[in-house]
Amino acid sequence: MAVRPDPIALELFKNAIFSIADEMALTVFRTTYSAVLKDNMDYSTAFADGDGRLAAQGLTLPGHLGSVPTAMEAIMRHYGEDMAPGDVFIMNDPFDGGMHLPDIFVMKPLYHEGERLAFACTVCHHTDVGGRVAGSNASDSTEIYAEGLRIAPMKLYEAGKLNNTIITFLEKNVRVPVMVLGDLRAQLAACHIAEKQFADLVARYGPAQTKQFLRETIDYSERLTRAALRDLPDGEWSFEDWIDDDGVDVGKPIRLFWSSTGPAPALRCAAPSTIRCPTRSRRPTRASARCCRTTSPTTRACSGRSR
Repeated sequence: MAVRPDPIALELFKNAIFSIADEMALTVFRTTYSAVLKDNMDYSTAFADGDGRLAAQGLTLPGHLGSVPTAMEAIMRHYGEDMAPGDVFIMNDPFDGGMHLPDIFVMKPLYHEGERLAFACTVCHHTDVGGRVAGSNASDSTEIYAEGLRIAPMKLYEAGKLNNTIITFLEKNVRVPVMVLGDLRAQLAACHIAEKQFADLVARYGPAQTKQFLRETIDYSERLTRAALRDLPDGEWSFEDWIDDDGVDVGKPIRLFWSSTGPAPALRCAAPSTIRCPTRSRRPTRASARCCRTTSPTTRACSGRSR
C-alpha cells in the first residue's frame, strides 16, 4: 500500500505549483502585444504532470477551464515518448484537441536529468489567424476552412531549435503578424518562467517526491470532486438560456440537463445546430464540478476561485 505524503509538505507543494501557474499568467499579461490578452485577459495557463494530467491552473479565464486536459491528450496521442528537452508544442485544431482557431496552445515538457516530470501549458486567444474575415470570427462561415489556419499538434521547437518554417507560415497568413508573433513569444516566456521555477522546486524536493506530490494533488482533486458529487441528491435539473442568434438558428435556446445518479453524473445539452454540443459533455462537467465545494482549506480550486 502506497504511503500518503505528509499533508503539510503536500500543501506547501500544491501552493508552489499554483503559484507557478499564476506567475505564468502574469508573464503573459506583462509581455503580450494585444489588447485581447492585456485588456480582456482571454488566455489561460496551466501545469500538468509528466503524463499530461492537469495539476494546476492559473487564475485566468474560466472559459478555458476544461480545454487544457483535452489539448494535452492530443499532444500525448501524437507524440507520446517522442519528446526531448527543449521541445515546445503548438496547436489549435478544434478537431484534434483544440477549441476555436484563434485559441492557440503552446506547451513545453519539463525535464530533470533526462526524465520528463511535467508540462507548462498556455492557451491564448490570438487577434487573427487568417480566414475570410479580420479577427477570424464570423457567425456565417459554413466550414472551418473559412475561419483561419488549422494548426495540427506539432513541434514549434525541437531540442531547443526553433522551427522557422512554422513561424514564417504563420507570419504570411495572418493580418497582424507582429501582434500574433509577439503574443506567441509571451506564451513562450510564460513556459520559460515555469521551467525555471519548477527546476527550483525539483531541486528542493527531488524528482521522486515531486512526482509523488503531483500524483497526490491530482488524486486529491478527484476525491474531492467525487465527494461533492456524492452529496448531490439523485435527480435531474435543467437550465435554459438564450444567446444572440446568428441568423441561421433563430429563436432557439440552449438547454442543459444535469442528471445525478450516484458517482457517474451526466450532462446533456440541447442546442442550436451551429453549436457543437455532445450528448455527454466532459468539459462543462469538469468546470461545474470543480467549484461546487467551498469548505476545503487545501485546494484553491474549490474555495470560490474558478480554476
